[in-house]
Amino acid sequence: MLQLLINTIFLALIQALIPNHWLPLSALSKSESWTKQRLELMACVCACAHVMGTLLLGISFGVAGTKLSHTYELYLHLAAPIVLIIFGVAYFLIAIRMGQTDESYEQERRIGKVWIVAIFLMMLLSPCLEVHDLFIAAADYGLNNILLLAMFYAMVNISGVVLMTLLASKWAGGFYAKYSDTGRKKITALLLVLVGVASFFIH
Repeated sequence: MLQLLINTIFLALIQALIPNHWLPLSALSKSESWTKQRLELMACVCACAHVMGTLLLGISFGVAGTKLSHTYELYLHLAAPIVLIIFGVAYFLIAIRMGQTDESYEQERRIGKVWIVAIFLMMLLSPCLEVHDLFIAAADYGLNNILLLAMFYAMVNISGVVLMTLLASKWAGGFYAKYSDTGRKKITALLLVLVGVASFFIH
């Protein structure tokens, strides 16, 4: 059981380093001029969405002692990248439109909420399927041990994603400062598409 716990913590750390878990949010925070407090809140919420998607499947299949079918795994691996690419393309098109017309403050707020929902959905649809084998292995030790793995996975992964998001946002500050508001949005849109394409190959 100790080895399962160590493997779970290690996997949670590795997952937190994957760019599609923190790069979209850190880029969006710069193009939308979020405060540090809002970025911290959104990073925590989106990291929780990722963990929730992982644990809902992991605990369910761990208790049942069965694995996901290959077809279902394929659907899950495709869902998040597709959402991210669509999000990036839409963000780019709206950035062009906003550069040509004057958007009101209320319109910008409504659009901003849509982007937050899109990122949340992307994180929810990108569960860590690799951790499910650990939950299934823990089933031999009882439900309490499955929940113990879930707790450690959640704490380590959420902390890692939030930390990486904040570090990436801080690093990107100087880079984004060189561009206009429309330029920042276009850069973010291209990053979203690139991360989405890369996500087809990196899980």
